[in-house]
Amino acid sequence: MNIRKKYPYIKYIFCLYFIICSGATTFAVNRIKIPHQDNVDFTTRIRKILENNKPGNIVLEFEEGVYHFYPEKAEGLYICVSNNDNGYKRVAFNLSGMKNVRIEGAGAEFMFHGSIVPFYVNEARDISISGINMDYDHSFIFEGEVIANDAARKTFDIRVSNDIRYKIWDNRLFFGGYDWELPAGENIVFNPVTGAPYYRTYKYHHTYRRNELLAESIGDNIIRLQGNMEEVPPVGSIYTDKGPHGRNRVFPGIILHASTGIALEEINIYMSGAMALIAENTENVTLKGFNVRLRPGSNRIVSSSADATHFVNCKGLIHFENCLFENMLDDATNVHGTYMKVVDLSGDCLAVQFGHFQQEGFSFAQKGDTLRLIDSNTLLPVHTFTVKDIQWVNHNYGLIYADNSFPDLEKSLAVENLSNCASVVMQNCIVRNNRARSILISTNKPVMIEHNYFDSMMAGVLIAGDANKWCESGNVSDVVIRNNTFVNMGKGGGKPQSVLQISPEIAPEYRGRGYYHGRIVFENNTVRTFDNQVIYGLNVEDLIIRNNTFIQSRDYEPIFKGLSFFDFQYCKRVDIQGNTFEGTRDAEVSAEHCGNIRLGRQRGFLDKIIENPNRYFYTQ
Repeated sequence: MNIRKKYPYIKYIFCLYFIICSGATTFAVNRIKIPHQDNVDFTTRIRKILENNKPGNIVLEFEEGVYHFYPEKAEGLYICVSNNDNGYKRVAFNLSGMKNVRIEGAGAEFMFHGSIVPFYVNEARDISISGINMDYDHSFIFEGEVIANDAARKTFDIRVSNDIRYKIWDNRLFFGGYDWELPAGENIVFNPVTGAPYYRTYKYHHTYRRNELLAESIGDNIIRLQGNMEEVPPVGSIYTDKGPHGRNRVFPGIILHASTGIALEEINIYMSGAMALIAENTENVTLKGFNVRLRPGSNRIVSSSADATHFVNCKGLIHFENCLFENMLDDATNVHGTYMKVVDLSGDCLAVQFGHFQQEGFSFAQKGDTLRLIDSNTLLPVHTFTVKDIQWVNHNYGLIYADNSFPDLEKSLAVENLSNCASVVMQNCIVRNNRARSILISTNKPVMIEHNYFDSMMAGVLIAGDANKWCESGNVSDVVIRNNTFVNMGKGGGKPQSVLQISPEIAPEYRGRGYYHGRIVFENNTVRTFDNQVIYGLNVEDLIIRNNTFIQSRDYEPIFKGLSFFDFQYCKRVDIQGNTFEGTRDAEVSAEHCGNIRLGRQRGFLDKIIENPNRYFYTQ
């Protein structure tokens, strides 16, 4: 599909948006130069400049050099951050309520120390940040090289990286930085040769929630760990730990909330103690040369403790161009809405609560927004209405009043916001060496993913939807994935991970009652794959797979043998044409409970449809 032919107006949207974000709008600005000084805390100076120019209309010019920021004199705010950990946070650059602000770095480095969030952009407009490098003095990740192991005793010895602060107390490992400390928690093992998570790295995961991980010091910067895991990490591997779930997403790099017209260009984020960028209820975001990456010359193996970028209930256009996302401990990007669980429904009042603890405090809707009720079992729409009023009782529970009384509904329900859905364009980006997926997409606006390179340990593109676990909405209507390169996706092990994985979380007993996702096109891509399953599609109305080149890789042994190359369940139309497969077997196409499956003769493909459904994809 040519997105410009189907949406002829989109080129005008692009043009207008680029004009706005390039600073072509005219306004009187106060240009402030901030000269570099060695070993000076710039926190107070920046706070006062922003306080004295609160309406905005300013340009902050930074020289080349290192600017330090410490938490002691930073502004403190209680901030609820979706998909991160809420709490009282110290902020270096608080751009709340400001308009027409440009921060120009000219290659300047912002070095942050301890418990501090670099940027908070709240209810702001026309904000541009460019030409800066962001780092922390101490990593939020514990890292060390495995120098010995004992499979029988489930022990392994680690030489801790020189810049890691740690201690052992009561046989427990703790690590920290300038003014923070965490116990050991979630771990993953990296291969120092490839720089990526180890093949089948899930077998090296240990349990920690009941203090099963024991630690002892056995030498200078050498510790011995003992835990409950399938296998001990190999000698030479890099062991990493980011602390316990619920406590390791405290310090995002850039927080965008309820803002409009954000341009982030030529930025390197070398370390983040949560998501490097989290955007909520924000309209029109451009990321050009926005990189979450390892610092050149650094011995660190992790760049960010969570996603490189994440967008929740955003709208307008999210545009990625020439970005590098590498070595994060989660996805390159996730664009989605939010499902709230319906607790009660009476008259015109809907009582709701958040389904996941990291959504609490999120601004779900406003007066005038269009919301849609769905059956939380089938994910299918039930009723659409307009918000007349909304009242929050606390961070987790609220009352939404509709413009009309609700019909009699007895199903298990969830509700999503249709007013806040974003279009996405991702072009000429690189995603590599990260834990988790490359891209998650859950938006019903047009999506174009083209000319990118993907090499992640889980799925390449995940199109899901779930109202019972992560509670991330919603269905896609028009997604084009074309001219991309995918390399050895799914090598982390655990559950099967397809290159294109369309797996809305619908239990088997509720499938076949309608189609959740709309039109998805996968064309002209090059896929190098070692594992058996490449595309999985569940509950799709129109799926087109054409003119792709699939190449069997011998880089790794298959993890999930016996699965079909393509697997479709409860799909209405599937068109498979013009593809090629270069491998030692025929590529099989499996279909179960599907409507029209069009399978053309294609080199390397079995010329008939079989029935060999993947039973693993019940959850993400």
